[in-house]
Order: sequence, then structure tokens, then C-alpha cells
Amino acid sequence: MKIRTSFMIFGGLLALSSSGHLLADTLALSVPLPDPFPQLNVLTLLVGIHLLGMCFGLGGATMLDLWILRWMRRGSLPVEIGRTFHFISDAVTAGLCLLWLSGLGFLALYAMESPEKLENPKLWAKVIVVIVLTINGIIIHAFVLPAALRDLSRPLLFGVSRRRAALFLASGAVSGVSWYTAFAFGIFRELNNTVTFPCWSSCGSR
Repeated sequence: MKIRTSFMIFGGLLALSSSGHLLADTLALSVPLPDPFPQLNVLTLLVGIHLLGMCFGLGGATMLDLWILRWMRRGSLPVEIGRTFHFISDAVTAGLCLLWLSGLGFLALYAMESPEKLENPKLWAKVIVVIVLTINGIIIHAFVLPAALRDLSRPLLFGVSRRRAALFLASGAVSGVSWYTAFAFGIFRELNNTVTFPCWSSCGSR
């Protein structure tokens, strides 16, 4: 559990640097490959890592939410699903780490080639989303999943205190909203320089 939590912290901090403007025009910074392969553009590599991380994270989080909804509707789940929950949650953690890795790469690339892209307020809006997503992921791994998976044969919130039930429902809702918000910020280029960030204009004018 400590190792998994460390990965969540590590993953979230790196994802903070991820900009949604993934396909921006940058200089041809590339990595040489052995013949007969062409040189690999660094931006292409980062986009690939970023998309792979989003697939793991968003896809895994969605599958977990769907299983939880089924649990709430049917009142129980097969016992073997518990192992599936752990496997998918580990995939979500891996996805967040990949976002973290690619995010730092985007930040470094923009700082070297196009520093003005770091002034995009959508980047800072995404920072807030990823901070929330990371903290929520740590809470889920540390408090929610261990309690929820103790007995899959009972209703989801049976015998659970109101405080723990509220934490479970809130963390699930935050997870779904945060992942899809990060997805929207990453894919919709129309949001560039249109998303407002609190105090952005006032801080930027100083």
C-alpha cells in the first residue's frame, strides 16, 4: 500500500506539468533511431506516452465506476471481481504515472521551444484538476478500496458508517468527474486561452 501510494503522489506531481495543447507546433527536436528508421520527433513520443496514460487512467476509472454501479444495483458481486478491482486500480495508477512522465516532458519542451504556451490559463486549470485527481486517488487506495472489498457478497454500503459511506460516494464521483475533465482539457484545443483561472489576470498584470 505504501508503494502504491508513493506512485500516486509521484504520478500526480508529474501530471501537473501536462499541457492539453498536445499537438502544438514546436521545433523539430528529435531522437535518432537506428537505420532504416527515421528520426523520432520528441513531441510524437510524448504524445504517445500521454495518450497511453490517459487510456489506462480514464479507461480503468470508468470500468471501476461501472462495476460499482452494478454492485449498487444487484447488491453483490462475484468474489473473483475483487482481484479485478485491484488489477484495474493498479492500471489506473500506472496511467497516472505515464501522464506524470509525459507531462514533465511537455513542460520542458515548451520551456525550451515555446515559452508562451506556458501562459495558457487552461494549463493551470488542468493543474487544479490533476491535484484533485491525485489526492482523491490516494484516498481511494488508502481508505475506500480496502473497506469496500472486504465482502463482495453484501450490499456495497451495508454496515458502513455514514462518514465512510459519504467518503466512498464522494471519492467515486470526484474520480469520474476529474478524469473526464482532464480528458476534455487535453483534447479540446478550442479551450486554449479561453478557460479562466482564478486570479490569472490580476496576477499576470503585476
